[in-house]
Amino acid sequence: MILIIEDDVVSAHIITAVLKRGRAQHIVAETAAAAREAVAQHPIDLIICDMHLPDGDGLDLIEEFMVKPHLQDIPVVFCTTTPDMARVERALGLGAVDFLKKPINVDSFASRLDRALTRAPQRWESWRELTRRLKVDSRTFPPLLRLVRDDLADVLQQLALVAGDGAPDDDVHTRVQRLRGAAVNVGALRTAQMIDFLWSGKRASDAGDLHDALIPELRSFDNALAARGTAFFAPTTLARN
Repeated sequence: MILIIEDDVVSAHIITAVLKRGRAQHIVAETAAAAREAVAQHPIDLIICDMHLPDGDGLDLIEEFMVKPHLQDIPVVFCTTTPDMARVERALGLGAVDFLKKPINVDSFASRLDRALTRAPQRWESWRELTRRLKVDSRTFPPLLRLVRDDLADVLQQLALVAGDGAPDDDVHTRVQRLRGAAVNVGALRTAQMIDFLWSGKRASDAGDLHDALIPELRSFDNALAARGTAFFAPTTLARN
């Protein structure tokens, strides 16, 4: 999922047109407030952000996002009409992978986004690897995926109950570890990665951090089930050969 944080109608139209042509899943947020809601709910793989927003500064917003452990490795592309070296340096310090000067050059835009997407964390195992490893097809795989999706929903409920109440108990730890194994089994690489990165089962902050990280992963499972096709597991490519 690509998040576009852009209030300019023309720029947003150009960006979404390219993404639609490449059949890339995307969501548009016209304000910083809408962007905060989007990253809390959606599995974001790339952020395209205007530096100037009607309700805030784009750099401040991305800096806010980068504090969240599950967003720290998400690549960011900034859009700006007036590049300023001080702001560019700050953006690079926040991990920006590219800058797009407005008006956007349509001819090079898709290939530049493709380069940025190579920096995105892999969310799912490829369909080819899944079918070879699990001996499944597009008919038999969804029931397996739904079982793990339901386990994920259950773990989210448990984490919400214990967040802020000290170190999680053994029952929650067992559920989380079982979810990790199931996620690996169905190729949900990002879900397993978030558990490895955020969960020790000992820190008081574990439950809250993992809960926030797994909400978008639940949406990713729902998207995979709704897609009903193998293309969902293929890497996004926007530039035409």
